[in-house]
Amino acid sequence: MLNLINFPSIGNLFVPHGHCYLWKPSLVSLHAVSDGIIAIAYFVIAFTLLYFVQQRQDVPFRKLFWLFAAFIAACGATHTLAIWTLWFPQYWFSGGIKAITAFISFYTAVALVPHIPKALTLPSPLQLEALNQSLSQEIAERKAAEETVNKLNTELEERVARRTSELAQAKDANEKLLQQEQAARANLENALDSLQDTAERLNIALSAADMGSWDWDIKHEQQYWSPKTKAILGVKSDSIDTNYAAWAERVHPEDLSRVKAAIAEAEKSRTIYSQEYRICLPDDSVHWVLARGRFIYNADGQPQRMIGVIQEITAAKQSILAIEESEARFRAVFEQAAVGMARLSASGHWLQVNQLLCDLLGYTAEELIGQSFQAITDPADLEADDHYYHQLLRGEIDSCRFEKRYLHKNGQPVWSGVTVSVERSSDGSVAVFIAVIEDIRQLKQIQIDLQQRAMELEQVNGLLAITNAVLEKRNSELDQFAYVASHDLKAPLRAISNLSEWIEEDLGHQIPDENKRQLALLRNRVHRMDALINGLLEYSRVNRRERQIDSVDVRQLLLEVIDLIDPPTSFTISIPDEMPTLVTNSIALNQVFSNLISNAVKHHNREDGHIQITAERQGEFVEFVVRDDGPGIEPQYHEKIFTIFQTLKARDTFESTGVGLAIVRKIIDTEGGSIDLVSDVGQGSTFRFSWPLNEPSEP
Repeated sequence: MLNLINFPSIGNLFVPHGHCYLWKPSLVSLHAVSDGIIAIAYFVIAFTLLYFVQQRQDVPFRKLFWLFAAFIAACGATHTLAIWTLWFPQYWFSGGIKAITAFISFYTAVALVPHIPKALTLPSPLQLEALNQSLSQEIAERKAAEETVNKLNTELEERVARRTSELAQAKDANEKLLQQEQAARANLENALDSLQDTAERLNIALSAADMGSWDWDIKHEQQYWSPKTKAILGVKSDSIDTNYAAWAERVHPEDLSRVKAAIAEAEKSRTIYSQEYRICLPDDSVHWVLARGRFIYNADGQPQRMIGVIQEITAAKQSILAIEESEARFRAVFEQAAVGMARLSASGHWLQVNQLLCDLLGYTAEELIGQSFQAITDPADLEADDHYYHQLLRGEIDSCRFEKRYLHKNGQPVWSGVTVSVERSSDGSVAVFIAVIEDIRQLKQIQIDLQQRAMELEQVNGLLAITNAVLEKRNSELDQFAYVASHDLKAPLRAISNLSEWIEEDLGHQIPDENKRQLALLRNRVHRMDALINGLLEYSRVNRRERQIDSVDVRQLLLEVIDLIDPPTSFTISIPDEMPTLVTNSIALNQVFSNLISNAVKHHNREDGHIQITAERQGEFVEFVVRDDGPGIEPQYHEKIFTIFQTLKARDTFESTGVGLAIVRKIIDTEGGSIDLVSDVGQGSTFRFSWPLNEPSEP
């Protein structure tokens, strides 16, 4: 026993708890036995609580009992490990069990607190005793009530016996009534057979008339449709409920209100309902039907049912509508035509005239109808008029057009263009003539005026030819002058530039720095003067160059312009993949894009600028947009920049002639387009210009 007590721990960093007791047998035994007895007691208490809760399912606070059992069992486990650690120093495991015990105990305490008020409300033994006495009294009262019920049962049995006797007598009466009902049923069966024969005859008659029948139960909103009715309404057998809603869904929305109003009127006036309306079938086709029916009323005069028939009349209705539409179109054309129209008999008498013809000739319709057309024809045109009339009458031609003069009511001739066509009968004879009569008095006057204008134009053309020759000579002289002027102006400028360079070279270091700066400034002024002369010449030649019309792929043209300008590598120019192809003056369009893009690059305030070019069709033009993210231009200078020789920066700080945008506007104006600027300081600049949209024709 002493050897066991003094058994040392091997292979562990900790020493057994027995070391704390100096392995005194009496002390170690005391702690081991005490912890063992406590652990056994805890385990027994926990088991007893669990057994009690399992046996008493009605016990309150069952969850709390389970927590106490877990808490007490965990306490027993900690005492058991206290015995174990006397010899084996597994303190981590022992501490973990204590932590679990601590958690369970804390959770049990927290769960216990809210249940205290509920536990205090449980009845005490005295209260339970009082409740037991109350229940005993209630049982006694219930026994007294049962005795009363027994008495009532006895009385009920007596009543049942009397009722049984009465029922036997009623049974004899029912047998007599049953015999009467059987006789009535036989009569009803005979009537039903007769009714069935009548219904079969009715169905045969409806089938022969290509009609369907229907029966509407108004109270229950149900309808019976015969197979023919279902076929007319496009309903497959038993596929939907045949009710009022199903019928209303098939009525054309434009006709539904009219049909409902007709049904309401038939109900109110107790007359036959008859309506033609359209129905919309599931296949989206529209059909015409004719429905007729009559209401059936009860003894109180309220409608109970409505029975009727339905027939499809699509073909007949379409024929009627086509005739009505044709007649309406003819009347509309006849009465509202912008020319005079008339119908004449085969003998040449007016049958029908429109108001415009009456206004043209000065007669009323009543005055013209019944007269012969020869009566109001200018005698000079009667022979030609009769010629066409007899050709139409003999069938040699079916229509003709000619010019003639009618006589106005006031006697004045009225020049008219007449187109006559023929409507023939089935035997080929003329039924009526249809004449279209146009007022060509203005046309005749225009012809006279045109002849005079033609003579005047011949004279003007002669003058224009002389003027063109003079203009060509003046343009040639202007070109020669521009060339000579530019040559004569540039020669002294080149001499000045060369002399300043020679002076600087000859004197060398003898020239002060200030004089060198002035000589350089002199040469800059000479170069600027040369650029201004070139710009002026370019501006003057815009309208006088020969236009070269080519098919231009705008995207390819822009790529060539950008390649020629050669912007810095950090500069980005965006072009859409889809750009139009135009038949236009390629040189002019190239010059416009070159000026706009080079200005955006040259005047940008950063090396990493971005230019975006887009195109959008606007009617007969293409709108091109050149947008940059540069410093922008104040609104008050938007028009100034398009004026020749106008710049926004001092020429000593930034070299510019101020001609580029003036040339751009002049080119665009010459091509029939327009240009404008949208910009502000710090917002970049957006140039929009329109260019004629002349697309190449398809091969």
